[in-house]
Amino acid sequence: MPEPARLGVLLPRSRPTPVAPLPEAKPGECPDHPGNPAAYCGPCAGERKAADPHARAEMRAERVRQDCARRFPRRFRDAQADHPDVLAWIDRAAADPEDAPSLLLVGPVGTGKTHQAYGALRALAPEMAGRDWIATTYADLFASLRPRPGADMEADLARYRQASILLVDDLGIAKGSEWVEEITYRLIDGRYLDMRPSIFTSNLPPDQLRDVLGDRIASRLAQSCTRVVLDGPDRRRVAPVA
Repeated sequence: MPEPARLGVLLPRSRPTPVAPLPEAKPGECPDHPGNPAAYCGPCAGERKAADPHARAEMRAERVRQDCARRFPRRFRDAQADHPDVLAWIDRAAADPEDAPSLLLVGPVGTGKTHQAYGALRALAPEMAGRDWIATTYADLFASLRPRPGADMEADLARYRQASILLVDDLGIAKGSEWVEEITYRLIDGRYLDMRPSIFTSNLPPDQLRDVLGDRIASRLAQSCTRVVLDGPDRRRVAPVA
């Protein structure tokens, strides 16, 4: 069969597809990837990760810092654990997240338990699979679980039970009732059975904590938790240095 050119047929020439110019970056946006914040540009981070394998750890640490800044209470946003026993627990949990014990910080009011708890969570979060950690207070926990129209209490409870790390501040301060005792038992027993690490703080001495929570819960905490006792004066009442 004769070739088309020999029959005098003119073949259309392919035209290059026009390339739209990149939009100009606005103030505060990445100059290379407009629309992304300059402080932390996702595409730039991805390019760095592809070019440098060591950037993965840096990116993960940056995500944790952003998470802490967004989700921690403002007062504890930069908390750093410094108690030797808490640091030892962090090292143990980071070395073996699948078999990490829980942490129970007890002591009088104002001895720094909450600061140490948030510092421990901040240090351990990068070592855990995923980022599904939750930090709350005992009172807020029950406020979020109380029956209300349109809420699924079982789904909310499951979220607390299945979090990779759960921090509960002021354990045992909620007003006692059969419902509070049942929910506390289901929460702690579920995490105990699945061996998920938790961080608890309480102003109550161990014996009083047992009376408030009940023997079943106290027994599980005793077996699954590393207990650290903090003492000293109430730091909140210490006058600031002029």
